[in-house]
Amino acid sequence: MRQTTEQLVNEGGVVIFNPVAGRGQGGVLRAEAQEKLGPGFDWWPSQHPGHARELARTAAEKYSVVVAFGGDGTVGDVARGIRGSDATLGVLPVGTGNDFARNLGLKLDLNEAIATIQSGVIRRIDVGTVNGTSFINNAGTGFDACVMMTMNTGIRFLRGQPAFIAATLKTLASFKPLSLTYQADDNEPVTEKAMMLSILNGRMYGGGMLAAPQAEMDDGQIDVLIIRAVPKPNLLALMPKVINGQHENHPAVQVFKARRLTVTTIPPQPLNIDGDVSGLTPMEIGVESRSLKVLVR
Repeated sequence: MRQTTEQLVNEGGVVIFNPVAGRGQGGVLRAEAQEKLGPGFDWWPSQHPGHARELARTAAEKYSVVVAFGGDGTVGDVARGIRGSDATLGVLPVGTGNDFARNLGLKLDLNEAIATIQSGVIRRIDVGTVNGTSFINNAGTGFDACVMMTMNTGIRFLRGQPAFIAATLKTLASFKPLSLTYQADDNEPVTEKAMMLSILNGRMYGGGMLAAPQAEMDDGQIDVLIIRAVPKPNLLALMPKVINGQHENHPAVQVFKARRLTVTTIPPQPLNIDGDVSGLTPMEIGVESRSLKVLVR
């Protein structure tokens, strides 16, 4: 079900922004965005990790529209902050990857994104959960989480896919396969050596990598991507196929849909949740069907 946003926008809203999003691009574009969006929106800066979530929780008590101005990390935090409220999420994507916007078909151009806030429609999408923490785009563990950790802390001057590829190459040298045990829905548990496990709500992550070509953001399911243990040169050779969505029939790849998933690893692995790395396995993954309202074209 979709409805227009004219009444919501007339009621005003708030924009929660990350001043350093997109390697500083967010700060450069903020003044332009604020002018074009108009006086009906207040602007609140996030000042430390997790602050956007706190601000969004407060904003949802007052505003009908809460807009995230930043990358996937900021968007995810704002979505977690309005979780359980009747507020609608808007997105002005100025981050490094902007995969959530890509998955919804939102334009990355600032003028187009502002037009979506002003005159778009409301779409209800699923929200995934990992150990009780919600995610809107993707989560994962193993090599994929280690790459995100490297990208967040060790890649400073690249954006999008180039940043993801640089982080992949930097991470690969020291990474070792893990023992992965997972159980999907009511199926029997499976244990195997693996490089990574990714859980996707949308089709893309990593700056536009088409990791789950069959994913839909409102089907009540998560899409799971597993890459089994392979020699490192083979993993590098596989990455272009993942970028282009041509990996599903590769012998080292498994892709499937589920509503629930439990995951344990030996040794414990970091968790990637919407581009931010925090916590360790094990994981309990679920999906809250069509529980988030978001503005789209």
